[in-house]
Amino acid sequence: MSFWTKKCVSGMLRKARYGAVALLAIVAATPAHAQIERILEHLEAEGHARVIVRMKAGAEGQAWADAASIYEQRATVEQMRHSLESALAANDIVIDQSFSSLPFVGLQIDRDRLGALLALTDVAGVYPVIVERKAQTQTTSAIEGPALASSVPSIDVEDAWARGFEGDGLTVAVIDGGIAENHDMLSGKSVGAACFSATFGGDTFTQCPSGQTPEIGPGAASNCPFGSDRCDHGTHVASIAVGNDGTNFGVARSAQLMPIDVFSEVTDENVCDPDPAPCELTDSLAVLDALNYVNESVDAYNIVAVNLSLGGGSNTGPCDSDPRKVVIDMLREKGVATAAAAGNAGSNGSINAPACISSAVGVGATNDGTSVASFSNFASFMDVMAPGVNIRAADPAGGLTTLSGTSMATPHVSGAYAVIRSAMGEASIDEIDTAITVTGLDVSRTGQNFTLPRIQVHQAILELQGINIKVFNNVIGSRTTDVGESYIRLHNSSSETGRARVTLRDAETGAQLGRWTSPNIPAHASFQFNVSRLESEAEADTVIARDDRTYYNLVVESGFDGSMQHVLWQRTAGVLTNMTSCPDGVSGGERSLLNVHSPSILQYPSAVRVYNDSASSRTGVLDVYNATTGELIGQWMSPPIEAGAHMRRPCPRSLPVLKPPTERQTWRTLCRGT
Repeated sequence: MSFWTKKCVSGMLRKARYGAVALLAIVAATPAHAQIERILEHLEAEGHARVIVRMKAGAEGQAWADAASIYEQRATVEQMRHSLESALAANDIVIDQSFSSLPFVGLQIDRDRLGALLALTDVAGVYPVIVERKAQTQTTSAIEGPALASSVPSIDVEDAWARGFEGDGLTVAVIDGGIAENHDMLSGKSVGAACFSATFGGDTFTQCPSGQTPEIGPGAASNCPFGSDRCDHGTHVASIAVGNDGTNFGVARSAQLMPIDVFSEVTDENVCDPDPAPCELTDSLAVLDALNYVNESVDAYNIVAVNLSLGGGSNTGPCDSDPRKVVIDMLREKGVATAAAAGNAGSNGSINAPACISSAVGVGATNDGTSVASFSNFASFMDVMAPGVNIRAADPAGGLTTLSGTSMATPHVSGAYAVIRSAMGEASIDEIDTAITVTGLDVSRTGQNFTLPRIQVHQAILELQGINIKVFNNVIGSRTTDVGESYIRLHNSSSETGRARVTLRDAETGAQLGRWTSPNIPAHASFQFNVSRLESEAEADTVIARDDRTYYNLVVESGFDGSMQHVLWQRTAGVLTNMTSCPDGVSGGERSLLNVHSPSILQYPSAVRVYNDSASSRTGVLDVYNATTGELIGQWMSPPIEAGAHMRRPCPRSLPVLKPPTERQTWRTLCRGT
């Protein structure tokens, strides 16, 4: 929402559109036509407008260099500004605000000067200054889910902490309202505090502690008057990203915090609506100012992520005409991710700015599971989902409080980038984004035909490290014969031979007992071993006392793509049980099904159910492999299966045989649709 939204009247553009033919011609030729329309609306209502102007690099207008060093960016900006100032002076226009490393200036213009401004060769674009709000907290139902204490573990970050990846030495910049940096969860974490709360009109007032803006230094972002709620939102958000009081933990619990306050007090009831006046608002110029400061400070504070739990508007696609895309791109080139809240209107297909900027990380909210929060916006051009329902985190008055919103989901993601970066210091943002996408849990909303990834931090790290890892809990030791025998099955689905490494831990204490490395496993083959082999062959850290140890925890790592399975053989009952927890009961698309028994194993017949979820009749295909050697045995094709229907069949007795199956052969099948 803009400052002038409530003051617009029907048909108010007529005078602006038809009062100046020259201006109309310029607007029609401008790519950002909608941006100019918004400026004209404000000019008609108020007589003047605050705008952001993007500068060209001299008359040649060469492209802005996102990847340039900060020194080159400063030098280029100074040259741009000097050239533009001369042109503006000739049209009686004065620069109100400039940025040290961004190709923008802030101006105040009237209708006559807008035409002159658009005609200048030094101007690459003109944009309205848009007012934005905190991504407001939401009321949720009791069934939607609880707590920071459960939301952080639900994004798989504790396994990353266990490996020492906590964001140590890195900084997350939180651009928000006031932040109570002395709260126990944030104490000692603040670096580079700043305030860009602006006085952008007679009814707005800076909230920087000194009364002047900008303000940089200790306490600059911590104007938190007793009894005021102006620091509730920012403090809560910051503690989710980096909080740590020894008992309550945010995501990047060892990272530093750069608190940046960009919110002002506004007394105009029309502007505050639907909130009561006075209210706390910011605008795109103040946020741009804060992002410029972050861009200048990346190296000094080792910043790896920016959190923007704020925004406004309703965008049905990427909003790359937003001037903040320039600095978000610059930050990406420096290895800094910008996470932004998608908004809380409960919309499908539209989200807030700046989350709609394609190079930002647009974040929606789920509960602690994979259900999209009722209030969260949800669109295919968003990037990732994270917990945002009933999150209990820091209250500036002390202690903890519970809030919900995409504001709460976003710091789970900005903190995650710090944790991932602490593990993979050289990875690019594109590489991290890809890892988050391919390892995230699929999330969808009823009635929507797409999914978004719900972030899984440690899994993303393992993806970047090229490691597949699985933890098997309470694996029965070899001497506990009255319960059964434990086996681990490994499948190598890659095209290269590979090995797996198993770490044994005591299930009760977590103490590491030893390590064991498997033999080479051929491509497309499986390998099975009894836990007794681990006990006898492991390179032991301590004596593995098999007589009195009932259970182990096993951590299995491999450098190849594949699958792992824990199987319990209950000899006395003659029962074989798969102990592995599966994320779903369906193998979709192209998937390997491990250890499928041939019909010759009469005690344990295998059957495959094929479901057609496409819109037309299709057939299913099984490629059958020898599970031990990885050799292709043959192929079987189902009859046509109607759309929405399924077919269940025992494993085929006859195949177009490449190599006859031997007696008691165990198969691996690869199922795919055609």
